[in-house]
Amino acid sequence: MNMEITPVFYIKEDVFRGLRADEGKPGAWHPPIETWFAVKTAPGAQRSPSLTDGDQRLLRDSVVERNLRNEGFEVFMPSYRIEVRHHRNKRWIEKRFPTFVGYAFVNLPRMNFKDVEDVDGVGKLLKVRRPDRDYPEPFPFAQETIDRLRFIEWEQEGVFLLAREQRIRGEEIDRNRVARKAKRANADSRRIRNVQYTELGGTLSRSLQSSSSRSYVQDTISKLLMLTKALENA
Repeated sequence: MNMEITPVFYIKEDVFRGLRADEGKPGAWHPPIETWFAVKTAPGAQRSPSLTDGDQRLLRDSVVERNLRNEGFEVFMPSYRIEVRHHRNKRWIEKRFPTFVGYAFVNLPRMNFKDVEDVDGVGKLLKVRRPDRDYPEPFPFAQETIDRLRFIEWEQEGVFLLAREQRIRGEEIDRNRVARKAKRANADSRRIRNVQYTELGGTLSRSLQSSSSRSYVQDTISKLLMLTKALENA
């Protein structure tokens, strides 16, 4: 199948990193380095709404993402999308799944750990006990880690979009092929009904020197006429 598809734009990783080079600098949109922490999410809090084919909704936040954002927290839940076909109505359904089941990352530049643990859908911050401390502390993830995960998610999104475009284009080609086939069938049927069957034309009759040849051609025409009438009456 030859499909003309505009390829999805894949940005190089060094360019991606360059776009985020100012992160952490004064006046930049993103906060300083190593203010990201992982939280254990509550069961079911990562579930995102599914979208049916043609649905124009853009917001697909899970419960934990929506609740954290509503409380003013920046959250990053790495995820990926797939398409599945409904077993009854055959419509395509888009589903979003977390890359890390049970975990999300939250940006806490003010180190307000207790506030984030009070958000519905959040279980606990992941902590580590350091040798020089008597109590566990939330474990910070370097901005490098978050950037790398964001880039991987971006790559996966490109793969998903390309596969979806191929699927949509393939279905369009199949529909057009069926439509053309039906159109040809209708046209052929009309031509059959409109054809005027006659005896041998004068030119053909003169070109057939043998009477047996003329008879054979005439017999064949008669058979074709008979078959055509049967076709029209079917």
